[in-house]
Amino acid sequence: MLANAKVSKESDNHAPNFESTDSISPGDIFFSKDYGGFQKVVLPKNVSVDPRKPLPKPPGFVDRNPGSQGNKVTLNFNHDIQAISQTTTNSSSVVSRQSSNISDSSGRTSASTKKFIANRRKGQTDAWFSCIKKGSCKKFQKSPEKERPFDEASFIEKAIVVESLRPFWADKHQPGSLIGFTCHKQEAQLLQQLKTSEIFPHILLKGPPGSGKKSLTMALLREIYGDPVWNISHDLRYFQVMESRPMQVVVPVSSSSHHVELNVYIEPKAAYALTALVKEISSKYTVTPEISTAAMKPEYKVLVLYDVDKAPENIQHLIKWIMDCYSDSCKLILCCEDDVDILESVKSRCKIIKVEAPVTHEVMEVLLQIAKREGFELPMSFAAKIATKSKQNLRRAVMALEACKAHNYPFAEDQPIPIGWEESLVELAADILEDPLPKRLFLIRGKVQKLLADFVHPKLILLKLVEQFLQGVEPKLKRELYYWYAYYDKRLPSGTTALLKLEEFVAKFMSIYRKSSSSRHVS
Repeated sequence: MLANAKVSKESDNHAPNFESTDSISPGDIFFSKDYGGFQKVVLPKNVSVDPRKPLPKPPGFVDRNPGSQGNKVTLNFNHDIQAISQTTTNSSSVVSRQSSNISDSSGRTSASTKKFIANRRKGQTDAWFSCIKKGSCKKFQKSPEKERPFDEASFIEKAIVVESLRPFWADKHQPGSLIGFTCHKQEAQLLQQLKTSEIFPHILLKGPPGSGKKSLTMALLREIYGDPVWNISHDLRYFQVMESRPMQVVVPVSSSSHHVELNVYIEPKAAYALTALVKEISSKYTVTPEISTAAMKPEYKVLVLYDVDKAPENIQHLIKWIMDCYSDSCKLILCCEDDVDILESVKSRCKIIKVEAPVTHEVMEVLLQIAKREGFELPMSFAAKIATKSKQNLRRAVMALEACKAHNYPFAEDQPIPIGWEESLVELAADILEDPLPKRLFLIRGKVQKLLADFVHPKLILLKLVEQFLQGVEPKLKRELYYWYAYYDKRLPSGTTALLKLEEFVAKFMSIYRKSSSSRHVS
């Protein structure tokens, strides 16, 4: 995607000056559509410079040749450039001929004639000598357009950027179908039966964090809709709310063409988003008896809601209302840790499936399978240490394995195992998006420094921050964010020395995000 290119340091008014910005280091640039990779930066077609020829000299330029005898002065003229206008040249030759004729006929020149010739020559050469002595003449000054400062935004706009991130192992190695689960085989079999049932019910999955509720949900959706359900986009959705006065709310939403994911606990405006989403879905997925009996394709969209047990009571009443009024076009999959705090009216309308935390040997088996797919050796003893330290949280165990592999391989018995670093970065990214002011950089530095001290690789920190930032920014900022991710990913040193670069990236993002937010409020 990106590469290094050495830019010539020779002065050129026509080529872009990449050395005039602090954010892009000299000689290390991204290829753009205008300046292709693996090619030298060339001058425009209307500029030609032959290094074998001397630079043009103005007419009347005096060159003192050190090889000449005595104080003889030689006038050098460049024949590639017109000296002056033809009228001036002709008048000069006439004066020269008059001067030589007078000298030849009388043997001497009168004072008036000599004065006339001197004034004439002075008028012709003063302009050139003033340019030589005092600097360039006005008509040879550089155009203001050529001296404009480096435009970083336009440079990024021309750059070739691949707008995608590599997935973490915990997401990359999720089972693609319900028959591919190492843990929770019984739960997966039960979901398989529900999928083939005549009426697909609302589902409530309860279990501790990291037990595999989301993996089961995505596998079920893939069984229903196929591969398109994996094409998930993360966008800021704008919802119009008609209350006492019309207002607009912005909520980050993850979705595919067949489902929508929303955390009803973290998002403070989830109630507005939920109401608008359901009405939007019902208008597009209205089922008629003729269509519903003719096609096997499901004529409904799935809403996946997380942390339902932590959501306020008004959200739970809203969920009950959706189940009662929009069941034909909208199915709900609810995820929670415990159903004690969920309304009975909600639970009675769902098929409840309990997802137990995997036992240690199941976590170890998953880790060994991932190591085999990634092509490295994982000792059983080290896999057991990770499984034990993760406390039966499968996602934490997989993320810890990836961090250990990035930090040190082959593994050492006394190697530190970072646990819970993903949650720390998710919380840090949320804080930055909520308050992107420079005064917070000191607190951010401390949190990043702690992660580096816990042996989390800097590239994993950068990747997770960018992943979270992409879910909370406008679409117009995503391309620029991908650009800066690639830029800093290539320049991150290893270990704690990466702190300054990571802090620099965060400061860069905060600046971009503040400008975007201010422009949105103004408009």
